[in-house]
Amino acid sequence: MKSLTFSLIVLAGLLVECQRPETKRPVARVFDKYLYESDLQDIFLSNVSKQDSILIAQAYIDKWIQTQLLLKQAEENLTDKEKNVAHQLEDYRASLLIHKYEQEYINQKLDTLVKESEIEQYYDSNKDNFVLSEPIVKALFIKLRKEAPQTPKIKEIYRSERQEDIQLLDNLAYQAAIYYDFFNDQWIPFSLITRQLPYSIDDINQTFSRQYIEMEDGSFIYLVSLREVKHQGEIAPLSYITNDLKQLIINSRKQNLINQLERNLFIKAKDDRNYEIYK
Repeated sequence: MKSLTFSLIVLAGLLVECQRPETKRPVARVFDKYLYESDLQDIFLSNVSKQDSILIAQAYIDKWIQTQLLLKQAEENLTDKEKNVAHQLEDYRASLLIHKYEQEYINQKLDTLVKESEIEQYYDSNKDNFVLSEPIVKALFIKLRKEAPQTPKIKEIYRSERQEDIQLLDNLAYQAAIYYDFFNDQWIPFSLITRQLPYSIDDINQTFSRQYIEMEDGSFIYLVSLREVKHQGEIAPLSYITNDLKQLIINSRKQNLINQLERNLFIKAKDDRNYEIYK
């Protein structure tokens, strides 16, 4: 308890001593390893209270102690061969540096503009890869209170495709609906709708064939008009996966940039005789 109190006092002091010259006053020790005030400077945040800063610092100290104890245990119980991680560290360092450079290279060179014609061409060439894993629909979803005066008329016209009925439905639903969405006439997963219904659907194929859903619970009526349906296992429509295709094309460009970078480096190094393979 005395040690904890001392640590908290030291931490509190740190909050007001950040501008003083660095000292080597320790705030914690594990065997012959010490944690110093200067090690904690970077963890203090300017937008938190003094008390919160103390809690953050104490959590950091606790984690440091735990790490040092585990490290001590590992060093005492592993063989010299097992403790020799220099090769692994060098591999990790090399991978990290290469990754950082590749990301910087990509940021400088990557063209992120993807034309619509490129997306269409990619889609046409790879359609078999874009099979739907679940049904998707174009739909209208309405949730109404049973007692709403507009409910009978809404039930009468919500499946109509006549323009005047669509406009009337929009006006009535705006006045009365708890929830009303036609999803911008875009394809959506059918599960997005079923999650909002009070009961599960027993026969999904019959529902798709009927092209509408009507349900009630204690207080509400749920109306769904299914304008278009694509079944699980069918090829996804282009409009449904346009953003995914764009990202695939960009990812392909990234990989091509890296491949070209590697080839260029290899060719230049060979021309400059900067590498050789001994026989």
